Amino acid sequence: MPGVAPAFPVDVAAPRPMQDLSEPVTLPAGAVLFEEGAIGHCAYLILSGRIAIFRRRDGGESVLGRRGAGELFGEMAILDALPRSAGVRAEEDCVLVPVGAAQIRQRLAGADPILRLCLEGLIARFRETLPRLGPAVAGSRPAALSLAARADFDATVAALAQERALRRALAQDEFALFLQPIVRLATGRLAGFEALIRWHDPERGLVPPAAFIPAAEASGLIVAITAWVIGEIGRIVPPILQAGLQAPASVEASLFVSFNVTAQDLARSDIPGLIDAMLRRTGIAPGALKLEITESTLMQDPAGAAAALARCRAAGLGIAVDDFGTGYSSLSHLSALPITTLKVDRAFVRAMLSEPRDRRIVQTILRLAEEIGVAAVAEGIEGRAEAEALAAMGCALGQGYHFGRPMPQADAFAAAAAWDALRWRCGPAELADSGRQGGHGAQI
Repeated sequence: MPGVAPAFPVDVAAPRPMQDLSEPVTLPAGAVLFEEGAIGHCAYLILSGRIAIFRRRDGGESVLGRRGAGELFGEMAILDALPRSAGVRAEEDCVLVPVGAAQIRQRLAGADPILRLCLEGLIARFRETLPRLGPAVAGSRPAALSLAARADFDATVAALAQERALRRALAQDEFALFLQPIVRLATGRLAGFEALIRWHDPERGLVPPAAFIPAAEASGLIVAITAWVIGEIGRIVPPILQAGLQAPASVEASLFVSFNVTAQDLARSDIPGLIDAMLRRTGIAPGALKLEITESTLMQDPAGAAAALARCRAAGLGIAVDDFGTGYSSLSHLSALPITTLKVDRAFVRAMLSEPRDRRIVQTILRLAEEIGVAAVAEGIEGRAEAEALAAMGCALGQGYHFGRPMPQADAFAAAAAWDALRWRCGPAELADSGRQGGHGAQI
């Protein structure tokens, strides 16, 4: 694997920028990576080669242990924030992947508290034992990895590579927002778009969010990605609204764009502040934007989510609960949230024509939306039969491949300017001609 050979020792220098931290480095045989007492900026995963862990005492040096490919070292100083307890030297040419303090702490913060306590206890006991350790057996080599350890090693390498690629994607502007239409079922008029992130990976091509958002959340990079999304929303909303004005009979005057936020976004970044700054910069009316957050995400921290979303709602933004019906939320939590829209999960929509139970679930969600005074959007509509059934059930809005796949921005602008409501109308003619926008739930 290619690497960059830095000057050594590298660990005692100032930490490198985050976007470079996970780049593999080569350590030539005999080079000292760090000394005892150094401040630890990162741990290291060994891709190839062998290192020795040593201590110097009374003018002499003893090797306390050795580590080889597939093993991690240097993590103690990150986990307990104390200086390095020993030095490290390469016994063979090595290729190492640094694992930064922020990467370790991000994962530790999300771990079970019992696991965190165990790790802290193990580290404390090891530091107590370290002064009594004798030299390692001369020439001993690290034990071969077990199958389970090998699987963990491979997964770790893949995760670090993914994080490195995501940092590059942010730095080199490889992300893009695609837009999918949201349609008023009764009239066929275009009501809005959902903005969906895509990644133009130079190696893999266009990558959907399911393939990289979990890695972004695990690494904490999701906060920076969402900040990018908010900035991009500020750029694309004005031309979308302008395009809609070219088809006033087929596009609703209250055209909106929705975008997704996560639990980490709400917990670790000032989403309301970022949005407010964007609105001030662009002059976009808050009512043209809607935040979407999944039901399961809301349940991770209902009180915190409610506080952040209340600020956004007070500023005039719409709030949608995405994938509703899959997150097992209680109605008490739901009633505390300032929501304006419930989005019926696509799994129920796709099965409702063939499965009576799924149809009843959809009907129940639509009645709930009506009772609490919010709009309902059915996701995953792939055919006209589904759209007509939902319109007959009183569903206000629909979204899915039947109306249009997520499309590049230029295509979305063109679609809005040339939208034909009659093509997509699913309600009775008299309802559409009257100009009403009824159905279960409040109007958006």
